[in-house]
Amino acid sequence: MDKPLYLQSLPLSPMVYARFSRNQEVSVASKKNHSTVWRIQPTNGVREDKRGEPVNAKDAVILEHVATSQYLSNDEIMYCNAFGKETEVSALNKATKSKTQVLANEYKGT
Repeated sequence: MDKPLYLQSLPLSPMVYARFSRNQEVSVASKKNHSTVWRIQPTNGVREDKRGEPVNAKDAVILEHVATSQYLSNDEIMYCNAFGKETEVSALNKATKSKTQVLANEYKGT
């Protein structure tokens, strides 16, 4: 395309969700707005301690959707379409409030 494209995600609702996983849908949009804003998070260390630091090109990162605080995710659900075999990309936090050790690891970036 001749114009920029933006990674977009909308809040999960009964009408808007990823087709196979039923997680928060992620798609591409041609206009930037609040649903196209993502925060780059480090995968190692305490995220609060690394806020504002530069990100190296080789660093592993997590993309967090700013409007919904959900992370870019792939459940590796394979499906076929006109382009061949693909996997679905969605937005989802893997931790739940009932699993405190998972929340602590997610906070630390592990």
